[in-house]
Amino acid sequence: MAPSTRRGGRKTAKPAPRTRDVIVAALAGCGLLLSAYLLAVRLLDTKSFCLTGKACDLVQTSAYATVAGVPVTVLGLAFYGSVLAVALPPRTNPARWRALMPLAAAGVSASVIFTFVQQVILLATCSTCLLSAVLCVAILAAAWRRRPFPAAPVAWTTSGAALVAVLVLGGAYAITANEPPPAADDPQAVYALALAGHLKATGAQFYGAYWCSHCAEQKKLFGRAASALPYVECDARTPGGRPDLCQAAGVNAFPTWVIAGRNTEGVMTLEALASRSGYRRAP
Repeated sequence: MAPSTRRGGRKTAKPAPRTRDVIVAALAGCGLLLSAYLLAVRLLDTKSFCLTGKACDLVQTSAYATVAGVPVTVLGLAFYGSVLAVALPPRTNPARWRALMPLAAAGVSASVIFTFVQQVILLATCSTCLLSAVLCVAILAAAWRRRPFPAAPVAWTTSGAALVAVLVLGGAYAITANEPPPAADDPQAVYALALAGHLKATGAQFYGAYWCSHCAEQKKLFGRAASALPYVECDARTPGGRPDLCQAAGVNAFPTWVIAGRNTEGVMTLEALASRSGYRRAP
């Protein structure tokens, strides 16, 4: 209950003080800088600072680094920017808590999903990603500590809904992010299958890694014919991984095509592959 004072012999309740949440703002500011750095690394296509070796770049270049075509780093910028917008303006503690708690719950839920993807699917530990997860948990802990008494039921309901929604949608994302869409049975699909068979028959090799987003993009160009490609997995952590073959072929980036003894890095169109390999059949 707010303290009271007397005016003209009558007791009146003092309005709740309007303050800024400096601690939450500082945590959100750190997260904003971290997300901006990771986005810059992605846009500049350069290596990031990582305490766990190449794991950060592995995660950042994987098919799981985007959600519905939006980079996860952009979503991080949006999340931390929203938290900062809630923490900085002067407002009462109950009003801030009603806005901050659902945001914090959604952030922690997303961090759980991304950590699951790293540890279970990609088998990698991204130190910068874990730092972001720690910041999300710290923001939630700060929000929990500042909860008013009694706490507004609507805030609890909204927070629970945000947590469940992110977990459900994130779970679906984790399962389907790396699954190529089925291709239609049309002349282009027939052409892709014939080209894949020609590449294999002429000794061409397609070197890549299961976590490589560009490799996934290359496979999507072939649709269902991707399974017929002469693909060599370069990551030793998979059952069929052959890093020895990749090293012998001089592979330095993914994907790499070796056609007629010539190495070509990057995604190639079906037309470029047909021309390079001498496949003359028109689509």
